[in-house]
Amino acid sequence: MLSALLLAAAASQPVPFDAARWTLADPEARAMTYLGRPSLFLDNGVALLRDSSFGDGTIEFDVALHGHPSFAGVVFRAASDRDYELAYLRPHLSRRADALQYTPVDNGAAAWQLYSGAGFTAAAELPLNRWVHVKLVASGYTARLFVDGASEPQLTMTSLKRPWARGMVGLWGGLGGANFSSFVVTPADTVAPATRPLDAPPARTTLTTWELSPAYETASVSPDALPAARGGASWTRITAEASGLVNISQYRASVRSAAGTAKGSLDLAFARTTITSQRAQRMRLVFAYSDGLRIFVNGRIVFSGESAFQSRDPSFLGVAALGPDAVYVDLRPGDNEIVLAVSEKFGGWGFAARLEPLGPEYEPERR
Repeated sequence: MLSALLLAAAASQPVPFDAARWTLADPEARAMTYLGRPSLFLDNGVALLRDSSFGDGTIEFDVALHGHPSFAGVVFRAASDRDYELAYLRPHLSRRADALQYTPVDNGAAAWQLYSGAGFTAAAELPLNRWVHVKLVASGYTARLFVDGASEPQLTMTSLKRPWARGMVGLWGGLGGANFSSFVVTPADTVAPATRPLDAPPARTTLTTWELSPAYETASVSPDALPAARGGASWTRITAEASGLVNISQYRASVRSAAGTAKGSLDLAFARTTITSQRAQRMRLVFAYSDGLRIFVNGRIVFSGESAFQSRDPSFLGVAALGPDAVYVDLRPGDNEIVLAVSEKFGGWGFAARLEPLGPEYEPERR
């Protein structure tokens, strides 16, 4: 592989879009002249620059956005065409709060429904049908995105989610895509950060320790029943992010077959944790999820919900937020098992939960 220093030495020249330099994971990708320039068109996939090695530094390119809903972005620190960091533009949402978005992509799954708001989404004006300059500056676990010559970053990513590692750089287009031109990468001569900087420490009530089952398909395993007969050795112990969020795609890949997808089958995983209570008490279980959720407490189902994209109305995004949803659960003295059955169509497979104590007036009735 080319070293970062060799890439930096060649960085003043745009990388030509020829097959010898790029790996194209998009059946519609093609080099073409567009708006008077040589360009690469991406419709639904990723193009990775072969032999690139990028940890920190600057990536710049021009993009021509078309006049229809579409996505266009920059890929960095890619381990493969299924695992990378992604910052992208949504031209059909120009000037809105989520015109720009950052998401990790793990096992081929973007997680935009799990990561939204400050540090993940931002507003920007995204002009159509002309060349728009885009610059990304990455350093450690932060990155800044500048669009159309802005002097200040419109999107500052304060907590990149994938582990820091040198990887390939590239471009990404989706849902009709865009044309890209003048791609220039300038790696910085840096080393991996010693540690990942902590976000705010987890609240005392946040549930951060879980065991995760293998991935199933709802066509064959129902989310409405516990997988009691499935071996415990195959469960994986995991720790949630400080916010309480678990991005399941970091640990499990989709198992949906082509036949199952046609029938509307979803990916499914179970997450379990044990709560030890000193006495019988009622508590408030606050949760977030994407896309479907069943909650079991001591073997009894206490909640069922669906929050997939457009599942509630045409404008519903299905963004997961910890706070609006909660159920009240009765814990018994000793160990209590909480199990979440989380199903996924697309856009982010994950959950978060916290368990809040209540006052004595909420104690369960003694029987």
